[in-house]
Amino acid sequence: MSIGSPHFEEFKGFTPYSTVGPYRAKDYDSLEEGAPYELIRGRLIMSPSPLPIHQTVLRILSRKFGDFEESADGLCYIAPIDVVLSNDTIVQPDLLYLSERRRDLVKKRIEGPPDLIVEILSPGTGRRDKTEKLDLYAKYGVAEYWIVDPAMQAFEFLLLENGKYVVQQQSGDRYQSPRLPEVTIDLAAFWAEVERRLPKQKPTP
Repeated sequence: MSIGSPHFEEFKGFTPYSTVGPYRAKDYDSLEEGAPYELIRGRLIMSPSPLPIHQTVLRILSRKFGDFEESADGLCYIAPIDVVLSNDTIVQPDLLYLSERRRDLVKKRIEGPPDLIVEILSPGTGRRDKTEKLDLYAKYGVAEYWIVDPAMQAFEFLLLENGKYVVQQQSGDRYQSPRLPEVTIDLAAFWAEVERRLPKQKPTP
């Protein structure tokens, strides 16, 4: 169908979509470059602007993943960048990582599932990240998925096993990816750095 006057949605459900909407990759490609939309199961889903804490977490994570890519010749990208999973699904994860053996996915866009995707929860996207995107990333074979909750200062590490995500437990304050030897994170140190980078709130008079 022609994009015409596109209909944009916000994901407000509690379960993944059970049907595919009318839009496809060619419709998505006709949108303005850099627009805050994703194509999810044939629907054009919009995202609100991220909060400062979201961007602080993303910036610190991207620096750490930059070290990983240097040490193992991988590649790290942060949003906005398109990841094409199918003709009806093109997403823009907060952060993605490709191991050296999967660098060939990088073409005009990322064509296929990265080794690891990170989504940082925010009020406007949290439900989508924990339901719709979790289901999509499992369906299309994203091997590892991290969900980061800045409000709770928590990470959820998910590993794809037999088509479903299984929660991975970290040892103490450190997490080591079971499939990417270069990817490890000291959680206590990470959240301490986030705290240092956030502006101190003045007490209410």
